[in-house]
Amino acid sequence: MVIITNKNKNMKKTGFNLLVFVFVLMMMGTFLNPSMSVAATDSDLITPVQMGVLATIAINCDASVTMNAITGTGQSTIDANNRALCNVQTNNSAGYKLEWQASSATMISGDDTIAAYTPAVADTPETWSIGATTSEWGAHVGSGSTTVNTTTWGAADTYAGGKWLNVGTSAFQIASRSDETTWAGDDEYVYFGAQVGSTKLQPTGTYAVNVTVTATTL
Repeated sequence: MVIITNKNKNMKKTGFNLLVFVFVLMMMGTFLNPSMSVAATDSDLITPVQMGVLATIAINCDASVTMNAITGTGQSTIDANNRALCNVQTNNSAGYKLEWQASSATMISGDDTIAAYTPAVADTPETWSIGATTSEWGAHVGSGSTTVNTTTWGAADTYAGGKWLNVGTSAFQIASRSDETTWAGDDEYVYFGAQVGSTKLQPTGTYAVNVTVTATTL
């Protein structure tokens, strides 16, 4: 019995030595093999990354508009001379609104004035029509504008085919867009016109008024 016990002890000792030898070989392989790597991934954790981009808007309009003179009675000519081109650029996904505002309700030349156009229904664009004894000026959003609503402003850039409105002394929304523009921006055209009635004596001169066109993000 004693011999059998001694043999079991020797077998256990030999097995232990072999296990240590294999472990040493594994550790040596870790240092000798540079391509071996260890990685750990936690798929349960999702980290949201958020980055805010500020809304920007820019508008660039022609510096000035000079309408053709009216000889006696009648209407000023509708052409590129009395048209302002405004380019609007924005990255705002909700778009922008376009407004106009006059510094005065009248165009002035010395002591003489031309009154603002008066539509039959307030703040409603309409085909140009004034009385014989009056002189008035107004504006029209061009049919070539990116955001123009032809139902509101008409489909033609003429007195008869377009629809005109006074430019008030408080800001008035004339167009809107519901998304961002392209990199090149939107082209917005505003035509200005004046008319002297058939029996109105309007003194000659250069009549002037300042009109501000503003683009605001929505």
